[in-house]
Order: sequence, then structure tokens, then C-alpha cells
Amino acid sequence: MVGLQWVYSGFTVGLQWVYSGFTVGLQWVYSGSTVGLQWVYSGSTVGLQWVYNGVYSGSTVGLQWVYSGSIVGL
Repeated sequence: MVGLQWVYSGFTVGLQWVYSGFTVGLQWVYSGSTVGLQWVYSGSTVGLQWVYNGVYSGSTVGLQWVYSGSIVGL
């Protein structure tokens, strides 16, 4: 299977390049207050996410480095 796929799942929008079961692509993610770009390779997610949680007091704003669903750093 070779081709480009337009992916919309929940609030994940992106382009994926599929080759023989391996998925490579960019995903634009908007989920709640998390906005970012993710690089996807064969099920593993690597990317930067812009996080905004809250409105005024107690709000968290920052960049997250994401690898395979785990938050590695800010």
C-alpha cells in the first residue's frame, strides 16, 4: 500500500505517507488546549506541542517535546 492519506480523527488533522505498512507524516493536533505539529513514523509520534491550559490564573503555557505519546520536556 503506497499513497497519501488525509487523516481526521477527533481533533487530529494531518497528511500521512503510507508505504508497505509504515506510516510517515505530519499531523496537526488540536485537542482541548494542546496545539502542535507531530511527526509520525511507524506509529511513533515525535513533535512539538504548544500547550495552553487555563484562561488567566493558574494557566500553563509552554512547548512540549513529545515522543511516542510521552512528554519528554518543556
